[in-house]
Amino acid sequence: METGLKDLTRQGERMSEQESKLERLNMMSRRQFLGAGGLALGAVALGACGTDDAVTTTTAGAAAPETTAAATATTAGATETTAAASGIPTTTASGFTVGYNNPNRMLRAPLYIGQSQELGFFEEVGITGFEINDADDPVPPTLAGEYKVVLFDSDVLFDAIYKDVLDAKMISINLGAQPLILIANEGINGAEDLRGKRVGGGRAGQVNEAICKFMLQELGLDWQNDVIFTEMTGGSNDWVQAMLTGQIDATVAFSRHIPLAVEAGGGALYQDFLNAPQGGFVMTSEELAADPDFAAAWNYAYINAQRWVKTRDNFDDLVRILSEEFQIDLPEAFFDPEVAEIDRKLLSQDLGFDPAEMDAWMDFVIPFGNVPPDINDNWRDYFDVSGLHVAQAALGLDINPSADLSSGQELIENF
Repeated sequence: METGLKDLTRQGERMSEQESKLERLNMMSRRQFLGAGGLALGAVALGACGTDDAVTTTTAGAAAPETTAAATATTAGATETTAAASGIPTTTASGFTVGYNNPNRMLRAPLYIGQSQELGFFEEVGITGFEINDADDPVPPTLAGEYKVVLFDSDVLFDAIYKDVLDAKMISINLGAQPLILIANEGINGAEDLRGKRVGGGRAGQVNEAICKFMLQELGLDWQNDVIFTEMTGGSNDWVQAMLTGQIDATVAFSRHIPLAVEAGGGALYQDFLNAPQGGFVMTSEELAADPDFAAAWNYAYINAQRWVKTRDNFDDLVRILSEEFQIDLPEAFFDPEVAEIDRKLLSQDLGFDPAEMDAWMDFVIPFGNVPPDINDNWRDYFDVSGLHVAQAALGLDINPSADLSSGQELIENF
């Protein structure tokens, strides 16, 4: 199946399993993805009351300086957060709003942990008292100047900048992987049981549609002939509810939905993830110019907070801080070890990324019209990683990505 794949490996190295998987994904043509006329074979219209959880200037100059290994700091239990190898980047910022539209509690946790009185990662760099906003579409509030920093899906940001809708830069990658999860109702225990059944593929023309078709392909099924591939409306919670109530038999889903399927007698038919820089933090060019120290300070604090959250031994303290200090209601799925492990893998380790993986991810979304066909010739200009480099160097980490974003060299293992 891998014959004829476009080679994304470094010279002299063997293609990794993750790269191979992404290439199989990219092998699916526009016709395979969308079908004749782009129409699915069935459709279920749901109330759009849920959220769709589907889900960057190049720094020029001298090569990155060598940095020393980071020291381990211990706060509120064992942790992977790091002590600064040089001066800590600081700013003075308070009373602003952060846009973060993903409802996943684990993915949002660094925003709260960083502000906690117990750990104080943001306070250490001079960032205090910010609020978190859940706007589903980040473009309008970003244009209106409501956010100082905001999470964007890579394809959404790139398209907005390409079309001159938004003047902004991505300053780091927060979500460095894409989950691949297909759940099914009771009685469907394998691919053969899915034949002739109705499978929810998410919203038409979006990334989840292709992911669902890819998973069916990996299971040995033809989405056009072996199942009734069904377009959905609403968000992922709505898709799962449709499955649990028998409107469909299986659906593309997310980690927190696996326990719901198991409780109802079903489970996950496919469960994996791709190394893909799907989303990151963004600032408008105006905000970057007004507060040139913010990006470095934000990334420094966020790397520490995110690494702390990713550390398994901190889980009990994570629950305590989120529940007691921030009064956050944690769903049952949050306590499922399997769900937590999946979610940790989505959080990047150093807010960096491999440019070759971004190229591959864009190749994947291009057939849907989410980004223009020549986006890989342009997206490097949509990043400003200078602040990220300052933060990584201060933490004793290697510079990632390298100063030349076109090199495609991954300098730190993300997972």
